[in-house]
Amino acid sequence: MRPALLVLAFATALPACRADSPARAAIRSVGAGLNPPLPPPDTIPELLDYDADLGVNITEMARLPTGVLYQDIVVGSGQEATPTDSVDIAFQGWLPNGSKVDSGTVAIRLGSGTIMPGIEGAIPGMKAGGRRKLVIPPGLAFGGDGTDAIPPNAVVVYDLELRTIVP
Repeated sequence: MRPALLVLAFATALPACRADSPARAAIRSVGAGLNPPLPPPDTIPELLDYDADLGVNITEMARLPTGVLYQDIVVGSGQEATPTDSVDIAFQGWLPNGSKVDSGTVAIRLGSGTIMPGIEGAIPGMKAGGRRKLVIPPGLAFGGDGTDAIPPNAVVVYDLELRTIVP
C-alpha cells in the first residue's frame, strides 16, 4: 500500500513542477527575494583601486554602521559634534580615479537632510578642527542618478573638515 501512496504523491505533484507552472514561478520569486543579485564590483568600496594621491587605504579605515568607511586624519579638539548640532564644514570630493568632482564650505544643521547622507552621517563624533577621509558607497552619495561630473552608482572619496560646532 505504501508504494501506491508514493506514486500517487508524485503524480499529484508532478504537474506543479512544470517549468511554466505558477507554483514554479512563485518558488523562483521567493528565491530571488532571499538571494538578491550581487551589486556590481565597481559599487563596492573594498573592491576598487584608488588613485595613490587620494591616500585611501581601506585596511586602515573604520566602518560606520551605514557602510561609510572613514579614517581620522586630524582628531581636532573640544566637544564632539552630536547628530543635532549646527556645524560649519569644508569638503573636497573625488572619484576613485582621482578626478576632483566636488568642493566647498557649508554651514548646516545635522539631521536636516541638506547634504549627502554619507557626509552627514560621518560628522557626529568629530571634534572642531578635525579632518576625516571618507569613502562613501553610491547609496549614501549620488546614487543611481549621479550628476554631470559623477557617473551613476559611483563610489566617492571625500576629505571633510569640521571647522566649528554650534550646539
